[in-house]
Amino acid sequence: MGISAGMDQEKLQQLLAKINDGTASDEEIAWYHRYCVAAEQAAMASGTNIPDNEDTRAEMYRQIRRRIEGKKIWFPVKYRYVAAAALTGVLAATVFLYRPATRKHQPAVVAGVSPNIPAGGNKAVLTLANGKEIVLSDAGAGDIVKHAGLRIYKTAAGEIVYEATASGNASDTGINRIATPRGGQYSVVLPDGSKVWLNAASALSYPVNFAARERRVTLQGEAYFEIAKNAGRAFKVITTTQTVEVLGTHFNVDAYSDNTMVRTTLLEGSVKVVTAPGTQLMLKPGEQARLNNQTGALQKSNVSEEDVIAWKNGYFIFNDTWLSDVLLQLSRWYDVQVDLATIPRIRYSGTIPRQKSLQEVLAMLQFTGNRHFEIVNRTIKVK
Repeated sequence: MGISAGMDQEKLQQLLAKINDGTASDEEIAWYHRYCVAAEQAAMASGTNIPDNEDTRAEMYRQIRRRIEGKKIWFPVKYRYVAAAALTGVLAATVFLYRPATRKHQPAVVAGVSPNIPAGGNKAVLTLANGKEIVLSDAGAGDIVKHAGLRIYKTAAGEIVYEATASGNASDTGINRIATPRGGQYSVVLPDGSKVWLNAASALSYPVNFAARERRVTLQGEAYFEIAKNAGRAFKVITTTQTVEVLGTHFNVDAYSDNTMVRTTLLEGSVKVVTAPGTQLMLKPGEQARLNNQTGALQKSNVSEEDVIAWKNGYFIFNDTWLSDVLLQLSRWYDVQVDLATIPRIRYSGTIPRQKSLQEVLAMLQFTGNRHFEIVNRTIKVK
């Protein structure tokens, strides 16, 4: 049974042409995807092969991404079942053009917790070289510290800024540390003018004055960097298993200790990734270095820059992402745990705003992937 069985061939060809030239409406794209899903499910049930027009499907997804960016609506794109070996490579894809006025999500089942778990926000603790800790969410805008020619202040937008004064003491190399909790994020402007955004459950350590020949920081977790250019002083980001060396560039480092991979993604400029054994890779914009923490293997590939820094821009973007990785990201942002024993082998793709409550996010996943979620004592379980 072909994918076009029982359908008007002329109408189908006209629709494919509109998708490929970018003139198809939202409703036409949704109709075509529902048609593909029905044909694929019928083919799977009968054990026949599933013809596929990969170019048309790729163009459809490109149009979907462009449209969601413009409308800023949640749009789950597809999901893939891979648990059974017999279904390897078979795509069971579902598209919903979701608009709040026309569809309602069934709430995720919640037990043993408060009615709502809100999204994370700007939360961090700044630890000064003398050991003093400052809870940044409690600090008001204005000066936090002024000493030895260094001014540290908080902007009205909640950003921490280091600023050297004329009487600065360049020999002061005391280490400061800014750390976000689970459910927190923060941005800081370093003494050299470089800007860093920290994701949840992350920490950055740095000197109050960088050394003459290099600028060195230590990262735990995930951060996005926009490095101030300084040809005479390389900037180095140190993690447990690698060093990223730059002069002036934009890049993201995902080095959570509970991830199998350390991922370094370049958006602008160039960087060199060096591992502990001495292996190194040069990256170009749009490339990602992946270091396997278990084997030490270092590889690179092309990735979507937008997907990588979605967290910084206020979104979760999943692109054929395993449900276990999806829930791990949610656990950091909403400060909850995940019952790993209950997670099925499912992949998700889609975009979800990070300001949604956990219940809303789980309802979206539940609606898309036909899986039910429970929250028991701040632990997500999949039914």
